[in-house]
Amino acid sequence: MSDFAKGDYVKFVGMFGDGGVGRVASVGGNGLVFVCFTAGCTAEACDPICLKPVKPSKRMLETPFGHHRFDASCPEYDPECCAAYCPEKGGE
Repeated sequence: MSDFAKGDYVKFVGMFGDGGVGRVASVGGNGLVFVCFTAGCTAEACDPICLKPVKPSKRMLETPFGHHRFDASCPEYDPECCAAYCPEKGGE
């Protein structure tokens, strides 16, 4: 069971001290946490050991992590569904 939930703000810290901030898009059944680090629709699979919860700064709150993935009208990410229904992806 993960300590993270959809919408949580996190900081990723890799083995070499690299990292960044993002927002949790989903938690997989395999324990991986999928995090949006950019304004695009995709999320990266992350080991929860490398994630630390953070209180979002004003700048983080203004960053559109995950494009529409956190909108109530957006379904769980599915490339075919998103391409069909998201206007930014060519759908209607």
